[in-house]
Amino acid sequence: MATGTKHEGIPTTAALLAAVVLVCVLVPGNAQVFPGAMPTPTVAGPSPTPTPVPPGAIRIDVVLVNGKKRLAGEDSVVWMPQFRARGAGQVRLKIAQNKKQFEPRFAVVSVGSTVDFPNFDRVFHNVFSLSAPMSFDLGLYRKGKSKSVQFDQPGLVQVYCNIHPQMAAYLMIVDSRRHGTANEQGKILLRDVTPGRRIVEGWNARGGMWDREVTVRPGRTSTVTVELDVSSWRVAPHLNKDGKEYPPPDDDDFRY
Repeated sequence: MATGTKHEGIPTTAALLAAVVLVCVLVPGNAQVFPGAMPTPTVAGPSPTPTPVPPGAIRIDVVLVNGKKRLAGEDSVVWMPQFRARGAGQVRLKIAQNKKQFEPRFAVVSVGSTVDFPNFDRVFHNVFSLSAPMSFDLGLYRKGKSKSVQFDQPGLVQVYCNIHPQMAAYLMIVDSRRHGTANEQGKILLRDVTPGRRIVEGWNARGGMWDREVTVRPGRTSTVTVELDVSSWRVAPHLNKDGKEYPPPDDDDFRY
């Protein structure tokens, strides 16, 4: 038989090797892996997007208790110290002088906010404060004029007029972006609160400072009732910007 001659019906060496490889690959339980027959890697699909947790809300009901009387705490402000004011964006609040009163008389703003004090009366006013967080004296100015103050420190600022002793406003400066002022029924609603155990702090002109712990649930409104004893509260007259008593009342319509 001449070298290199092919005989029909007799498999060649290459064909025999190919058959062996095929059997090794297809026989169940065979763990051998031959070069050139590497398994195809499995491609993992994208991870599922987690469902966002909806925020909750807190409704605060402030009640003033004086003996058997229960009054709405409309002169109340609240805030949440866990939500710092940093990066919240500064706002401007307006406290007007109208009919020889400040409007509104009670307000709360974040640290860094600016408050405008426009005069809508036909008489002069002199807005001032001797409070520790921010003392200021805006001087005399007439109807149609407005002056402003920026408040950079937290705390209670008591605002008065140096001409009219009956004019008083209370401005709470807080390091928080979640705050509110009570309505005529003494109720405040704080929205968009992250679920969990939270602290609510508040102040009332007659009941003073208070705080409560609240559990906020996703997509639900938690209700808190705050009762403050105001039986010992009394009206205390304040001094003018020079630390002296106001002169006796007269017809101040024509004072300036």
